Amino acid sequence: MTFSRSSRSFHLSRAALRDRILVVADEGRLLETVRQRYPDWDVAGSGSYLAGISDLGRRPARVVLAYVGADATRLDKAVTGLRRAAGADAKLVLCCPPEFEPRTRQLIDAGADGYIVYPVQPGELDRAIGATAQADWSRGGLTAAPATSMDELLHLGEVLAHLESGPSDVLDRLVELLRVAMGCERVGISVEGVSAPAGVDAGELVLLEPIESGGKTVGRIGVGSRPGRPFTGADTQKLRHYATLVGHLIAAASRHRNWRELAMTDDVTGLPNRRYLRRFLDELTDRAGREQFQVTMLVFDIDDFKAYNDLHGHGVGDEVLRVIGDLFRRHTREHDLVARYGGDEFAVVFWDAEQPRVAGSRHPSDALAVLHRCTEALGTQEYSMLGPGARGVLTISGGLATFPWHAASAADLIRRADEALLRAKRAGKNRIYLIGEGDDSSAE
Repeated sequence: MTFSRSSRSFHLSRAALRDRILVVADEGRLLETVRQRYPDWDVAGSGSYLAGISDLGRRPARVVLAYVGADATRLDKAVTGLRRAAGADAKLVLCCPPEFEPRTRQLIDAGADGYIVYPVQPGELDRAIGATAQADWSRGGLTAAPATSMDELLHLGEVLAHLESGPSDVLDRLVELLRVAMGCERVGISVEGVSAPAGVDAGELVLLEPIESGGKTVGRIGVGSRPGRPFTGADTQKLRHYATLVGHLIAAASRHRNWRELAMTDDVTGLPNRRYLRRFLDELTDRAGREQFQVTMLVFDIDDFKAYNDLHGHGVGDEVLRVIGDLFRRHTREHDLVARYGGDEFAVVFWDAEQPRVAGSRHPSDALAVLHRCTEALGTQEYSMLGPGARGVLTISGGLATFPWHAASAADLIRRADEALLRAKRAGKNRIYLIGEGDDSSAE
């Protein structure tokens, strides 16, 4: 993959055999790769952008290759500095791993002529700097990607389809992919403390390759022996390519999980948001229907919350929401769900993770017992953001409904709990109302 902002190019000639290439901030094998690709060039390296600018001030270079790594967000001025130090006639080409390609593309405007994606494929570097190589491609790190079988592609598809399933599952699928690719039974992958499969000893492995992600080593791949068919140089190169692929897949899986978590989390309280609540309830009520247990949902809001916002400002209002959310999280059971429903509304899902300890125990009486602890704590909670002595000044109104007694689905359960909340508000606030019962079911 290459990108070029200009059409400037040049070809090596005998008169230019010692033209210079400066490799800046190399975090991988880029310097070694360039030296192997262009043995007749004077290839040098600088450990940082600042060192590269200083080096160019002492001795010019025909080509500058600058690596873009984990600090890509702060490189605009550094790239501009390299451009000025290199001069208008030099080629300035950036090199980045795939995860930093979007940011690297933006750095073109800071003065670069183009970029390439690492690890470099045959011909890309030649096209990027406008040169012709003298070295055989197979001599160094710029090797073509090994041939891939249909079985490998099928296993790779399985990995890609399950990136969100968690680190252990992703590594298990990667192990299966590597077993097929390397033609052996014993493969071990270890990444940041997670290993698959468990129990693979270093003594059982004959090929080892580090896994890099975000510019740092995060793990390793180990491959066991292959009886009757010794590993060749091509196998070693294939493992290197897969180690690079695994690093990118792990980074993608991590980003996917982070994005999913952000999409499911309320940014004010840190609680699960309405989107997560709907998914959780759909899955839980399906399970409750199969296993025949009850799920009780409470929807509540803070009485007269708008008045607190108007009096103290939205910053204080957000802090009140965080305090209330944390209070309910601390006083409910670990398996119960506390979520921000929207505005000043919260939802709590009560369910039994295990069989009741007391014969005859049932919802919603169990949920009401937990809820009673929450409302007692609410009455003694201190709200320092509301000023001195602001204790017990907040009250809530809520509605309760239970699956499958009052609702046949997750959506229906939410609707019935909402109806109960409206009944509580109309009855004078500061109370909890159980749907489907008379007014004597409300609890202040």
